[in-house]
Amino acid sequence: MVATRGVVAWSVSARESRRWVLAAATVFTAGAAYRFLTLDGFPNDHFTTLTPAWQMVSLGDLPTRDYVDPGLPLMIASSALFQALFGPTLFSEALLVVLAFGTAAVFTLFTVRALSGSLLLAAGAVAFEVAIYPRTYSYPKILIYPAAFLLFLRYVARPTTGRLFAMAAATAVAFLFRHDHGLFVGVGSVLTAALAPAQGNLKARVNRAVVLIAAVGALVLPYLVYVQMTQGIWLYLRTGIEFSRREAMHSVRIWPSLFGPERPYGVMVWLYHALPVAVGVAALAARTRNRHEHVIARIVPIAAVAVLVNLTFLRDPPATRVPDAIVPAVVLGAWLTGQAQAAKHRAALVPMAIALIAAAAWATILVGHMSDQVERMALTTVMSVPERFEQRARALHARFDPHQVPTHTVTKMVPFFEYLDRCTATTDRLLTGGFMPEVPYFARRGFAGGQNVFMYGYFGSDENQREVVDRLRRQEVPFVLIPSDYADDLRDDFPTVNAYVSERYRPLVTTEIDEGFHVAVLVDRMREPVSRDGATGWPCFR
Repeated sequence: MVATRGVVAWSVSARESRRWVLAAATVFTAGAAYRFLTLDGFPNDHFTTLTPAWQMVSLGDLPTRDYVDPGLPLMIASSALFQALFGPTLFSEALLVVLAFGTAAVFTLFTVRALSGSLLLAAGAVAFEVAIYPRTYSYPKILIYPAAFLLFLRYVARPTTGRLFAMAAATAVAFLFRHDHGLFVGVGSVLTAALAPAQGNLKARVNRAVVLIAAVGALVLPYLVYVQMTQGIWLYLRTGIEFSRREAMHSVRIWPSLFGPERPYGVMVWLYHALPVAVGVAALAARTRNRHEHVIARIVPIAAVAVLVNLTFLRDPPATRVPDAIVPAVVLGAWLTGQAQAAKHRAALVPMAIALIAAAAWATILVGHMSDQVERMALTTVMSVPERFEQRARALHARFDPHQVPTHTVTKMVPFFEYLDRCTATTDRLLTGGFMPEVPYFARRGFAGGQNVFMYGYFGSDENQREVVDRLRRQEVPFVLIPSDYADDLRDDFPTVNAYVSERYRPLVTTEIDEGFHVAVLVDRMREPVSRDGATGWPCFR
């Protein structure tokens, strides 16, 4: 009889495992396919990491050593890896992004499973995450946090040294993707180490937290040594602080109205901020009822990370920022829903939870522009899916496909890029003023001076400007491109760079982009052409 029971228990467990494996495969495939089939060009912000990544592969440039890195080394390196493996095309970046979103959906599924054991709640959390449709460059925000939460929960379930070091590794990886991610995941990791069961031993809790912090320090130390050797920690920190300060000045914390056109964003923002508070109250009540510390240890670190994410990510403009904070919200929301179902007063709490979920679903569909995404997929029948995949892949492989070009600037400057192909070497570079991070990528020429952004408040210190000019003197830079909307920034905020440009370069041509907006192309007056381009009459340098 005992053996029979053992077999029955094993078979049930195996069946349950197969059920979750099938669910994981489904959400991965659906999430990745949805992102791929709806991909209609990367926003130009995405090229702040993609262009440096292309230069890593094509020119051997490294972050910090050869160009300014605002604290995103692993994000740049990830794109570079895919560019190297699958070719220097947008298809390679699309592959990275859709795989990241698909993997994030799996991590979210298993995180909610670990919290609730409910497939329905887990699938619902994933549906919200996919439907809200974060920007392509936000994939680390969607991938890192559910992975970290899953490691938190595994540690609380069995606090071993190996699982402690797994949290440390997750913190280090998050730090290398973007430094504030490392801070937020680190806070959650330390709280998890401190709150996990330890037989009431305060010293053991403190020791675990100290070991965790030391392990994170050891893991990021090689990168810090690299920074010190290539740029210097002090200048790196100053540049990063300057970048963060300017980012904060560019965008303010948002509280969209619950009425009018901003209502969907308002609903999501208020829910984001309310969820950690509600979770804190529910966790205290559950701890009192169940008389054990697992509840606090499992949910409080996630709630703490949610607060940090909300305070940092939820800024203007809401259309791009509100989707970024979805992961902690869906995890906390799923846990609260499970608590409502098990509560003594569930007759009142469950209808309330259903109403809030319905409001969140309505807002998520609008924030994620789901009707537009479905229309963009253009699926008429199931049989048309392979054809759509092939069409999308072909467009992403093309250099100037009209559906994948991110800005009018690229479209209007295609003749200039073709001229560069004919008349300059692939090792020649472009100095791009203002904010045009996509231009060097489509030109297939590296950005010059180690800096791809010249706008007020970004990397404008005297040290950075001198470094830019020193690099320009060492590089072959036949052309400078200055967009009209940032011409004043270059002149007023980068005087050292502007003086060098004014002395060395002369106007060649002005390309009209849109009404009232143009890009001035300057050519190196000290470089002798070897011939003239037959199509344009401009100088050829090879």
